Amino acid sequence: MSAAVFKCIVVALVLQQVIAGDHQRRGKELLDTEDSDFFRCKQATRKSCCGPENSMKRFGDKDKTAADQCYAEVAEKFASTAGVTPKQDLFSTEAVKITKKKQFCLHECIGKKNKLLTEDGSLNKTFITDYSMNTIFKEQWQKQVGEKALAKCLEETYIPWPTEETEYKCNPVYVQFQHCLWLEYESNCPDDKRKTNKKCEKTRNRYRMQKSSSK
Repeated sequence: MSAAVFKCIVVALVLQQVIAGDHQRRGKELLDTEDSDFFRCKQATRKSCCGPENSMKRFGDKDKTAADQCYAEVAEKFASTAGVTPKQDLFSTEAVKITKKKQFCLHECIGKKNKLLTEDGSLNKTFITDYSMNTIFKEQWQKQVGEKALAKCLEETYIPWPTEETEYKCNPVYVQFQHCLWLEYESNCPDDKRKTNKKCEKTRNRYRMQKSSSK
């Protein structure tokens, strides 16, 4: 396994930790690398076990135009400390914390460029609803499931950026919203649209546990 592939696997695990455990942590723990290759790994894509296509893949940025721009902008934003701070071990607490910050800033940037977020990083509810119902949820069964997911996730209370964390401040709401939308969509998938392979069964068991632990 190459070093680059290994790094991408690690960043996927870190991002999974960020989006899956938000409601179980205090705000400061949400922010718990500086390595540019590590950061530039592709965004972790949540696998879908509902329907023939992964409708939620690259939500809000299907052609990745904004993502490419935002990678550069966020990398530059964090580059100011790279020359004066010793390179962190990828598994150190500080390195993981910086990676989480970068992911929050990256997703906020993508959301703003695609008008899914307002200038302060909060959800643009009207635009998100129109975009989702017209672009993501195309079939009638998808619209029914998607409408229910949007009703919940657009009104959810998400953990804000900790007030004591003033460096590289970004709004973490968009990451949490996307996870909520994916989880609700997958959880309420009609029986006749569910994929039944072993991997999907494991995935469904995992998000059942997530939902039960957040109640």
